[in-house]
Amino acid sequence: MSDDATARAVSALREHGPMTRAELARRTGLPKSTVSGVTAALVASGAVHETGTAEPLGARRAGPGRGRPGTLLALDAGRGEVVGVEFGASHVRARVLDAGHGRGPGAVRRLPLAFGAADALDATLDLVRELTTRPGAAPLLGVGLALALGLGPALTPPPTRPRGMRQGWEELDLPARLADTLGVPVTADNDANCAARAELLWGAARPYEDFVLLKLHAGVGGAVVIDRTVRAGRRGGAGEFGHVPVDPRGPLCRCGGRGCLEVYAGVPAVLGALTVHPGGQPTPHEVLEGAAAGDPACRRALRDAGEATGQVAAWLCNALNPQAIVLTGALSGAGELLAGPVRDSVSRTALPLNADVDVVVGALGRDAGPLGAAAQTLASVPA
Repeated sequence: MSDDATARAVSALREHGPMTRAELARRTGLPKSTVSGVTAALVASGAVHETGTAEPLGARRAGPGRGRPGTLLALDAGRGEVVGVEFGASHVRARVLDAGHGRGPGAVRRLPLAFGAADALDATLDLVRELTTRPGAAPLLGVGLALALGLGPALTPPPTRPRGMRQGWEELDLPARLADTLGVPVTADNDANCAARAELLWGAARPYEDFVLLKLHAGVGGAVVIDRTVRAGRRGGAGEFGHVPVDPRGPLCRCGGRGCLEVYAGVPAVLGALTVHPGGQPTPHEVLEGAAAGDPACRRALRDAGEATGQVAAWLCNALNPQAIVLTGALSGAGELLAGPVRDSVSRTALPLNADVDVVVGALGRDAGPLGAAAQTLASVPA
């Protein structure tokens, strides 16, 4: 069996996770007979294991007449593992992913609000060393970073990054420093792209080939997935949906524009709308709790954010005709209280041809970013 065919099969399993022989043939473009021979040799060598039968991922992917589910194949977890790391406003979160796409342990480091690049470097090294020196850890293959930063030669904050978060980020090439120190490859991507990749592999987006992700957090970001591949755009700037205007005469946005989605649907916007709330402005957790308990002001603030999000989602549906809109970020914790208004707004605003899109809430919560970053790194490791 050719080395090229084997390498293509292993690379596909690293990128897409467990899959059947039929799906492996489709992903690699190899003949089914070649896939059969390659996988038989990989199973015999212990590099690949049969891990059970495939479960249906929904009618859109399965289609009619798909027959009996096939046996899933996965790379041996002992071949190695990667660590995915995401940087929040006041924390660094990490999660382990093994070569077979098994999700391992995680850890968090709390840092001062608006921490600098040197703090990020130290915290990341501490987390990686903690997670990779645990009993039973497989060899470290690489580290993935999920960042709300520009992704040039060095990680530079875009103009929309809060001023306090710029401490040393322009001067420190974080991936290069980590790679030099740890001796493994380090990749970096936008945090919303990472979340989309994770939801595609393990979460709410698994049934879909094409979807748009909207991350409603301190800022509003997004990602575009076409043919189960995250599309970053020419310079990595695809998915900046937080700066699509909802109202060109609306409030000033930190990007310099007016009426951007972020000023209506970011966490600060929702909290700002609740300054009249009894007891003063609540925390994000209190907003979600209040809305779940029926608090009318909290519910209205979330509904307003959802309706604005739906306006932009409708525009995206008309532009891209995706199968689904996936909602992640802190506000997605409201569940249907947020998704319902988004769905209604899309239904009213998008063309009928594009309005039958599914609107779903991400399933992975805070783990989406680090898991997606880890998956990107795992896919890039040579077979």
